[in-house]
Amino acid sequence: MRLIRNRRTRAMAALLAVVVAASTIGGGSAQAVSGVSPVPAGSYPFTAKIQNDLRACSAVLVEPTWVLTTASCLAEPGQQLVAGPPARRTTVTVGRTDLRTTAGHVLAVTAVIPHPTRNVALAHLEKAADGVPPIAIGGAAAQGETLLAAGFGRTATEWVPDELHAGAFTVTGVTADTLTVDGSASAASLCRGDAGGPLLRTGAGEPQLVALHDRSWQGGCLAETDTRRTATEVRVDGLAPWIAASTSTNYVALSPGASLLDTRAGTGAPAGPRGADSTTDFPALGVGGVPSTGVSAVLVDVTAVSPTANTFLTVFPQGTTRPALSSSLNASTGEIISTTQVVRPGADGRLSVHNRAGSVHIVVEVHGYFTTGAGGGLVAVPHTRVVDTRTGTGTTVGKVPTNGSRTFTFTGGVVPSGATSVFLDVAVVGSTGTGFLRAHPEGGADDTSVLDYVSGVTSQGIAVKLSSAGRATVVNKGPAVDLVISVQGYVTADLTVGADLRPTSAVHLVDTGANGGQPLPARGELFVKLTDPLGVSPEAMGGAILAVTVAGPTASGYLTVESGVGPFPADQNGPIVTSQSVANFTAGQVARTTMVMVKVDRAGQNRATGSVRILNVSGGTVRVIVTLHGWFNPPPGSSN
Repeated sequence: MRLIRNRRTRAMAALLAVVVAASTIGGGSAQAVSGVSPVPAGSYPFTAKIQNDLRACSAVLVEPTWVLTTASCLAEPGQQLVAGPPARRTTVTVGRTDLRTTAGHVLAVTAVIPHPTRNVALAHLEKAADGVPPIAIGGAAAQGETLLAAGFGRTATEWVPDELHAGAFTVTGVTADTLTVDGSASAASLCRGDAGGPLLRTGAGEPQLVALHDRSWQGGCLAETDTRRTATEVRVDGLAPWIAASTSTNYVALSPGASLLDTRAGTGAPAGPRGADSTTDFPALGVGGVPSTGVSAVLVDVTAVSPTANTFLTVFPQGTTRPALSSSLNASTGEIISTTQVVRPGADGRLSVHNRAGSVHIVVEVHGYFTTGAGGGLVAVPHTRVVDTRTGTGTTVGKVPTNGSRTFTFTGGVVPSGATSVFLDVAVVGSTGTGFLRAHPEGGADDTSVLDYVSGVTSQGIAVKLSSAGRATVVNKGPAVDLVISVQGYVTADLTVGADLRPTSAVHLVDTGANGGQPLPARGELFVKLTDPLGVSPEAMGGAILAVTVAGPTASGYLTVESGVGPFPADQNGPIVTSQSVANFTAGQVARTTMVMVKVDRAGQNRATGSVRILNVSGGTVRVIVTLHGWFNPPPGSSN
């Protein structure tokens, strides 16, 4: 229980739920507005109960996948709340004003975002609270105005009530950040467990959210001796722009792209090769067409240029701890190679890149970003081959010559008309040397690269912006090569059709060679659970963005990565290939990393729901490392 430090008001208690103690309150600690009756069934369904193993509070649904509550409800004791995954497994019950029923939803919280200056925080739900209308943010409260307070906290007679209660309070004081309210006229009080609940304007029309419950004298609450029924509310009437900027992560493609870092030219950081175990910080927001605010993640192409030793690069948010088990890009001595990654900027809008070994130049180019109020949602699809210049699939037969280009149509099949961008796996086949590819909407131009390749076969996941006709042009700046392209997902034009990306810090999922493990055998399959490490239910995830690294292959081949639901047929030689290639590799290769967007199905065998299946399509063994960089819900109305 937090206390105000001012001696004059020292006894005024914060409305946090009591610490969970099995000897006193058992399995939960929701505790509601005192002195009033439960609300009629179905009233104020946007009011929620939020709880973990430490405390329970109230909250309010402000977007289909977001609730608003007080930051102190979610913070660890004695600590400030930090943006990111909650420190404890936290759930929200919403759309259920009588907790004894099964109405509404019980959903896991996957991330929290504290307000920078107020005791307010957003909590991201694992999926949308379908059927529960969010509340709108209202205007400022006026002195003398009567408002309605709701919550699941303690009452005058119950420690742990099962029903939502609400009572009338009069505004007696207004400051820039807070309201003072008094429930004496209606004999109402705010009690422990009401913290984070809504203060509502309920006149004509739909209710509006004005403030959240913060602190109270708790007069009239069970086991409290103080008689004062006044409380302090934290204002939210001016927070609509902050909520909007924090609660949507749609994709906006940049064409042309832009260089964020080039150590050869001194772009983004001082010029010069980067040595072993060095970290370089560089700006990611406010440059290259990326807005300076409201951006949750950027999509970048990361290139290692002629390292003097086998190395790997790791790109991560500046100001955070570098993920020890994650690499963005693996590069062998002397080669120029790239990969694509989705990464969150640090709090100051910057990224960091770490070089593991040797000396290397580093280039980072941005091709898109995730933001609010613009762009489109994500939809993952089963990996589908759409172009193969060797056979004439989706194009004419024949290699793309040096400095030549080829334009492809990507809509009309698994990608619907109107899609604005596509996520692809591009394999460059039969190269006799090094080079790179550019890509842009038909009729446009872009001097940045999307894929750097080496001799033989190089494959990489990329994102490409489309023209209004669903077409994009690929330019080859190297020896004549064949291109094999598969679609992995797309970006919708309508913000309501696709899903928001939920970018994560790098989540290390599996390393088949770690802790004495064995590489994946020839025709071996690996099922990787994606939802468990995030604490979300399998039905919440519709797609994911992964970094897949292959290391030390003993034979040439490729991996497939697909939904783990199956069924997966097999014959006398083992599992049959049921998806398109990603992560092509060559025998003896040190390591190679690629971005993969993969569809995650919700129906099928229990063990595979919420997972992906990785198959080693080669005659040898290969070490496989998988890292999660983001995920998203199924498209609205999707059944799997």
